[in-house]
Amino acid sequence: MEELQYGPNGGLIYCMEFLMNNIDWLEDEVGSFTDDYLIIDCPGQIELYTHFDIMKRLVEALGRLNIAICGVYLLESQFIEDKSKFFSGVLSAMSAMINLEIPHINVMSKMDLLPKMKASELERYYNPDPLLLLEDVNSRTSPKYHQLNQAIAQLVEDFNMVAFLPLNITDEESITAILSHVDNAIQFGEDQEPREPTEEVEPEGDDDDDR
Repeated sequence: MEELQYGPNGGLIYCMEFLMNNIDWLEDEVGSFTDDYLIIDCPGQIELYTHFDIMKRLVEALGRLNIAICGVYLLESQFIEDKSKFFSGVLSAMSAMINLEIPHINVMSKMDLLPKMKASELERYYNPDPLLLLEDVNSRTSPKYHQLNQAIAQLVEDFNMVAFLPLNITDEESITAILSHVDNAIQFGEDQEPREPTEEVEPEGDDDDDR
């Protein structure tokens, strides 16, 4: 980065471009895996998903290897405490879903760190309620931004694509639920043949002749 005089984002984009220019190496590394989960922890910079086609090309390269792919977008639960930031995260998730064009789930992470809230209130975040934006943000912003807020809320409502699954690292059931959604999205295991039922062997009884 210092040699090329790149900042953090520029350096990241350079590294991703370098990876794509040497995609044969990645294909050799992951091509030998079968029936395994490969978790690729992608950078969080939204530019990689909206301004460049790098991640799209990466997804296509993995697809050529017959790897079933599911995108998992993580949004930290702390975003709930600031509704404008929350809806920024919703729009980012929507942008990634549209640009990558792959099976996709959204996860609200670190739920164990969130102060207790009513289930009905949390539901408005799991399935983003556009009224949250209008109720809160309009009261704190200049009237000249109200039309913009309305447009964002309308966009979220019209597309109706984003919903979040809660992830609480201390709750095994929440982890299992997310894995189940991923399995369903990539149809994991559907090509496996069903097991033959085990034949029951009747216990040998005493023979009448031996009595």
